[in-house]
Amino acid sequence: MLDSLDTLIAFVLIMLVVSLLITIAVQMVASALNLRGLNLAQGLKRTFAVIVPTSIDAESEQNAKKLANFVLKGGFLSDSFLPNWWILKPWRHAAAIRPEEVFDAIHRIAIGKEPVSKGSNLTETAQRLLIALGVDEKTIDDAVDEIGFVQKGTKQLTEAVLKSLPEADQTKVQGALKIATDRLSAAGQAAATQIVSAARTFDVARQKFADWTCICQERAQQWFTMHTHIITAVFAFVFAFWLQLDTVDIFKLVSSNKAVRDQLVAQAGAVQAQAARTLGDSNTVLKDALKAWSVKQTDPAIVTLLANVEVKDIDTREAVRDKVAKALGGKTPIDNFDAMVNATATQRLKEQAGNFSTVKADFEKTGFDLFPKDNQFRWGKSWCDGFNEHLAGMLFSVGLLSLGAPFWYNALKNLMSLRSTVAQNISKEQDQAQKQPDGDKPKPPPTVVPLP
Repeated sequence: MLDSLDTLIAFVLIMLVVSLLITIAVQMVASALNLRGLNLAQGLKRTFAVIVPTSIDAESEQNAKKLANFVLKGGFLSDSFLPNWWILKPWRHAAAIRPEEVFDAIHRIAIGKEPVSKGSNLTETAQRLLIALGVDEKTIDDAVDEIGFVQKGTKQLTEAVLKSLPEADQTKVQGALKIATDRLSAAGQAAATQIVSAARTFDVARQKFADWTCICQERAQQWFTMHTHIITAVFAFVFAFWLQLDTVDIFKLVSSNKAVRDQLVAQAGAVQAQAARTLGDSNTVLKDALKAWSVKQTDPAIVTLLANVEVKDIDTREAVRDKVAKALGGKTPIDNFDAMVNATATQRLKEQAGNFSTVKADFEKTGFDLFPKDNQFRWGKSWCDGFNEHLAGMLFSVGLLSLGAPFWYNALKNLMSLRSTVAQNISKEQDQAQKQPDGDKPKPPPTVVPLP
């Protein structure tokens, strides 16, 4: 019984180690490509295109895409420290959003409070979006006119003052004049914002947009999961053929070679512990980020409030952020909480990248050559040797590795628990058999002598 369990444990351990290496590679690729941010931008673009009740053509879809990218890469929402260069644009997308933040950004763009490049159609797209959500068109026009009137007035005031002064005095008053015009412009923007916010349809539009945004984030998470599964399958194919992993050969080895099997089982505990650290999910990142952010707080009352925030297994970054904001009640700004989450995730990524050498070192102690040595391949001197004979086994390995490291981790954990239980039961039976006197021991069956 134990030999059969040990065979399964040894086989699952090999699959787990390779799956861990694949998981590390997938996480590094997903982080390098900012898949969360790109999927969120795609979801927001589709949300904008669905909300606006016009026929979806190439131009309107392109405008929705521009608005989504502009909002997610803006300085208020983007959690990236990278400059807004063309080559770095994929990494500037925010990976998490709150509906009210996006709605406020659209509101600012629609009334002209947020500067946009000329000819980009971002303002018109944002205005159509608010109108589709139920905001009155006249209200938006009044707010735009208010900002335009203030901007025109401040420009005329600046020109009139400078013209009335000698050239020698113009430089001296430019600083004070800029401060005055900025204050007038800010007052005009506040008045324009108040015009739209005071509309009865504004809160209804905000709630509608919040509902749409929740659907958008769910779809973005589903797309991200689908993309990671695809990348996992690609890396499974690469690893299975690169390392020449034939499932049939591996199972034959661990079932027939007791020395290798015992060494694999002996290293199962260490690899299982390493897998638990490598497979730390976003929940662990959020807990660590919250703890690190709490340590930086100087107010004991805030530290106490943060200690009462519970991070559940299903919580997302937005959910934890909302819990923190609700617990603090506005006592301290939480804008830098996302930065702490990003820093913690980056640190976790570095740790996972370093886990490769640790997993490889632990596995080399088992006697199974995951990476063939001495510049030799597994079935000959070249990679093509034995390829046709082992093609089916390698394809089977691709399918098994595509199941992912969490599957093999749970399988190994369950098998180790079962092995421990079976070993304890066998040990108890052997102890009871030794304690029984000879008279109580079951007698062997009588020997049957054949008749002559």
